[in-house]
Amino acid sequence: MLKRIEFIPNKANSLLLALLLVAPALNAQQSGSEGERQGAGSLATQSGSPAGGELLRPPLLIAAQAEGSGEPQAEDRAPAYWLNKMAEAVTSLEYRGLVTFEHVGMLETLEVVRGIRGGELVERVRYLSGTSRELVSRGHDAHCRREGSPLSRAGIWSRSGQENVQALYHVLLRGDERVADRDAVVLELRPKDVHRLGMVVSVDRQTGLPLKSLLVNANGQILERYQFVQLDLSPVSDKDLAAHTDSARETDTMAACGSIVSRWQVRWIPPGFKAVAAREVENGEMLVYSDGLSVFTVFIQMLGPEMNFNGRAVRGATVAYMDHVLEGEQRYTITVVGEIPVQTAQLVARAIAAKN
Repeated sequence: MLKRIEFIPNKANSLLLALLLVAPALNAQQSGSEGERQGAGSLATQSGSPAGGELLRPPLLIAAQAEGSGEPQAEDRAPAYWLNKMAEAVTSLEYRGLVTFEHVGMLETLEVVRGIRGGELVERVRYLSGTSRELVSRGHDAHCRREGSPLSRAGIWSRSGQENVQALYHVLLRGDERVADRDAVVLELRPKDVHRLGMVVSVDRQTGLPLKSLLVNANGQILERYQFVQLDLSPVSDKDLAAHTDSARETDTMAACGSIVSRWQVRWIPPGFKAVAAREVENGEMLVYSDGLSVFTVFIQMLGPEMNFNGRAVRGATVAYMDHVLEGEQRYTITVVGEIPVQTAQLVARAIAAKN
């Protein structure tokens, strides 16, 4: 028996990701790349490291070819039907499962348990491969955190974002397949411009839960892949949600990001992206933008000389671009982190200025 609870999550990124990703990665790379195009009109999405080096050819057109694929029933034909079904599933279902997460040539296995307590999301993620890691997160303020499972991206799906998503992406049905021994409908979300990545997502036909997701760049390279290999949709107990290791980290995001009166202005953001959250962070501010599917975060901080980097880091589908701006005699570090093309992150970083 499935347990459904009404719950509306937010979306997200965090300072922790920016610092962990940018500091080691940028140190090993040269500032910027030669021939990087500056203008929005001449941008060409750059390839990242594909997950397993796979290509979808032509870009985003081949999502799945499953044996025995059946023709969708009449009421299932509209992509909007599946978007709505997915929005309901990711905001109301409890589950536990095993997930594979492939990025940057690495394959990780995770145990993911998600439940709803008192109208708030509780998620426990334990990495079963590599370094022992476990995270228990509470609260629905996903805007302010980027930790947790790769499945946390599903939290950005909400009914309020459906219209924006369909305006910015071509949403196409691409047949059926089997994932984790369940029937799934394959959707392609093809961006209408160069400022966002594409996605191919396999939606559980019964519940609407995303069972597999591929993030794909404009060249057809798969940058990131996650998928369930085992899924249990029975109600989740409190014991299931409790930390299973002594080293588990716990985060509580019950307090909303809220909004602040920022001293900064972003003079350009990609079309369709909107400010969805803002908060103060150590020595600065964090501004979060979303188009209903993709999310990026801008950090504006007074950081020490150890963070004196310029340039970019690409880790699978996640880009971090760092630059600086002078305000009076004070130097501020600008970091843009998100699942957007690197040229778009660069344009955003260079559009930061203090309000007059």
